[in-house]
Amino acid sequence: MCGIVGIIGGGPVSRLIYHSLFSVQHRGQSSAGMLMYDGNIHVTKDPGLVREVFNEDRKINVSGNVGLGHTRYSTAGMDDIKSLRHNAQPEYLVNPFLAAVHNGNIFNIDEMLKLTDRKPRTDCDIHCFLLPLADKIYKKELNPDIIFNSCKFIMERLKGSYSALFLADSGDNPYLFAITDPYKIRPLVLGRSDGNYCLTSETRVFKKINFEYVKDIPGGSVVIIDSKGNIFEKQVIKKQEKPCMFEFVYFAKPDSRINNRSIHNVRFELGRYLAKKYPVKADIVIPVPESGRHYATGYALESGIPIDEGIMKDKDERSFIQQTQESRDKVVEEGLSYLRSVLNNKRIVLIDDSIVRGTNIRKLIRGLKEAGAKEVHVRIGCPPLIAPCYLGIDMRSKKEFIARDGNGNIKKWEVICKEIGADSLFYTDIEGLKKAIRSNDICKGCIDFPGGYPSEWEKEVIELSKKDKKGTRAYESNRSC
Repeated sequence: MCGIVGIIGGGPVSRLIYHSLFSVQHRGQSSAGMLMYDGNIHVTKDPGLVREVFNEDRKINVSGNVGLGHTRYSTAGMDDIKSLRHNAQPEYLVNPFLAAVHNGNIFNIDEMLKLTDRKPRTDCDIHCFLLPLADKIYKKELNPDIIFNSCKFIMERLKGSYSALFLADSGDNPYLFAITDPYKIRPLVLGRSDGNYCLTSETRVFKKINFEYVKDIPGGSVVIIDSKGNIFEKQVIKKQEKPCMFEFVYFAKPDSRINNRSIHNVRFELGRYLAKKYPVKADIVIPVPESGRHYATGYALESGIPIDEGIMKDKDERSFIQQTQESRDKVVEEGLSYLRSVLNNKRIVLIDDSIVRGTNIRKLIRGLKEAGAKEVHVRIGCPPLIAPCYLGIDMRSKKEFIARDGNGNIKKWEVICKEIGADSLFYTDIEGLKKAIRSNDICKGCIDFPGGYPSEWEKEVIELSKKDKKGTRAYESNRSC
């Protein structure tokens, strides 16, 4: 999972991209980068948050009327600083000039790299696009038809999720173009303002840079924008879209929309659903900040139990997307404090979006009880996570999930409840999730394995699951690159 942004227009766009990156920072905290093009290539990228990568020593105002930006969430390669620097995006080639950023995950990497003699210089699956695509446009004078045909060739062979942006040069007319996987698992939207056009991961970017939302880009599409503002679009592969359910319950920010569905409204409705289906006698509803807030609002409204702030968050980092267990623990330990005056002698409904490893929820329940809570009843907006995601969420092994036991069997909720120290525990079910998203067509492989994946990939994800080893990613286990 990453945040991507591409902007093209009639004047310098580097500052627009810089501000956009803050709006997609939540999608990736491993590294940040920006590439601007004015006939020369200007790249800044490094491990860290946007505010750390683009500091006083880094130029934010860079010439170029077209550029790409990226915030990376590591789903490939090692997680040490050297590897994170090595794999930071945007990535580019010079012959021909082609730059790219990517959100998603490709699991037939070796197959794709056999299409080219070029050698990848990073561990990222971005080279599955970049290298074969460069071969297809090499020594050609670019025009929309060549881009459409070249992208179609690549897209017909890719397996996995992708919303990817590219920047290519054709004399005095550079192109910004995008491709989306046929199932549209990862979001991509188009906005515009005063002759400038933006393609990015979430609609919230447009509020930050004062752009107007135009549309969600359909699955299986190629969208091309030239420097004059001409837009060319084709849906080269058409299938039933299956957006990632985890975008709705965790990854996207609540002020964004996916396929015209408000993320806030989805989470609010899931909170109401939990209150109706799993009521409990309690004194206050406490959200886990910030991830449980919108669920808790819905729960409180439906149940009539007042909502209050019993947990204070001191840091901006998201614990789930930290690279190591040590860093996840550190965010939880250092980033939270408890309000005894709110919690003491109270029966509490603790609301969060999901439980993956159980790291956070155990510490939260212990902290609440140490602060005087009499009972802690946990309600979770996402069904139990039981399987790794092979499409862009870094849940590496089924052995990491608290919902599975040491033999790989799915635990009863009562068992998990006891393990985390709660007085009761209930999750949203899959039907409730579909109802809140208002779609039966969602990718839900991590909560319904293997049937939750697109059916054409079921055999392949089962094979990937067989390679599952704790701490490693199955799709990288036999990488030849």
